[in-house]
Amino acid sequence: MIQDNSNSALHTTNTVIMWLFCLTVLALIIPWEVISTDLAYRIESNKICLYFALIIEISNFITQGIITIVNSILKKKYSKKLTERIIKSVASFDFAERALLREYVLQRQSVLTLPVLEPTVRNLIDDGVLTIVSVLDEDDSRAKVIISKEARPYITYKAIGLTLGKMSEEQVSQIINARPDYAKQKFSHSNKIVLGSSAIRVASNNQHAVKATAA
Repeated sequence: MIQDNSNSALHTTNTVIMWLFCLTVLALIIPWEVISTDLAYRIESNKICLYFALIIEISNFITQGIITIVNSILKKKYSKKLTERIIKSVASFDFAERALLREYVLQRQSVLTLPVLEPTVRNLIDDGVLTIVSVLDEDDSRAKVIISKEARPYITYKAIGLTLGKMSEEQVSQIINARPDYAKQKFSHSNKIVLGSSAIRVASNNQHAVKATAA
């Protein structure tokens, strides 16, 4: 919201300066003697001020052009460094980080509600893999979190320990047992586990049944 207001104010300022620039140029190039001798005399008397205003207006456009170019260069450098950091992070994912990122696939959700102070979540946010969309509860630091746009091309099934092919029962069991409790969402039709064969769903249901029996 603040950035939008700032952009709007800058656009308004540029529009005003552009109009002043046009009026200044017109005042300097129009042969006012043909229109009004008195007006021509007044403009001639204030030509120094008009040239001074013209210099300020041109300087403003040059300055904004330089700022735009510098910001573009800095943005590209930041984007390059961020990409390098993400690639390095993806290449060194630990067991917990893979398990957390698998939740986006297992639940078929692009947004998960996560505790951002959880070490695994915090590390992935710091590395640019995850991005906070909005904070839901400041007391327990829970927020809506998505996989960042820059990281999405690198978060492949292989990177998070999944496969598109058929998985063994042992692999399925490891995936289910590794699911972080803090990342699990309340059950709904839209976020139930549907990855791969029905083996994962069966294993998940069996796990819930065991917990219910133990309770």
